[in-house]
Amino acid sequence: MTDEPEVTPGQQPDEQQAQAETSAPAQEPSAPPPVSGSSEIEEGRTFAILSYALNFILLPFFLIPLIMRNNEFSLYHAKQNLMLWLVGMAGIVVSRILMMVCIGIILMLALMIFLLVLNIIGLINAVKGEQKPLPVVGRWAEDWFKGLNKA
Repeated sequence: MTDEPEVTPGQQPDEQQAQAETSAPAQEPSAPPPVSGSSEIEEGRTFAILSYALNFILLPFFLIPLIMRNNEFSLYHAKQNLMLWLVGMAGIVVSRILMMVCIGIILMLALMIFLLVLNIIGLINAVKGEQKPLPVVGRWAEDWFKGLNKA
C-alpha cells in the first residue's frame, strides 16, 4: 500500500499535489487570541504599576489615572486600587471602634495583611498587562465605578 493518491486519467502530477493539499486539513498551531489594545496596555502599564507600588508607602498615586482618564488600562487598575483604599479606610474605622473591646487590634492586623496580599496581586496583574479584578473586592470596583470611563 502506498500513501500516494491515485491519479485519475488526464490529471497532471501538479494537480494531484494540489488536490492532496486541499483535501488534508491544515493543522496550524493555535495562537493565543490577540490582545486588544496592546498599545493601550503598554502606554498605561507604568501608571498601573505605580498605582499599586506606591501603595506600599501609602501614597495615593491611583488618583492621577482617575483624574487624567486617558488610558483604559491604567484607569481600570486605578479603580481597583481606589476600592482597596476604600475597603482599607472602612476597615480602619471599624477596627478603631472595636478596639474598645480588644478585638480591633486583631481585626486591623488581619485587614492589613489582606490588603497587602490584594495589592501584590494587583501589582502582578499590572506588570503582566492583565485586566483581572482583584479577589473579593474587584467586582465591587467594577460595579461602583462603571461610570468612570476613558475621556
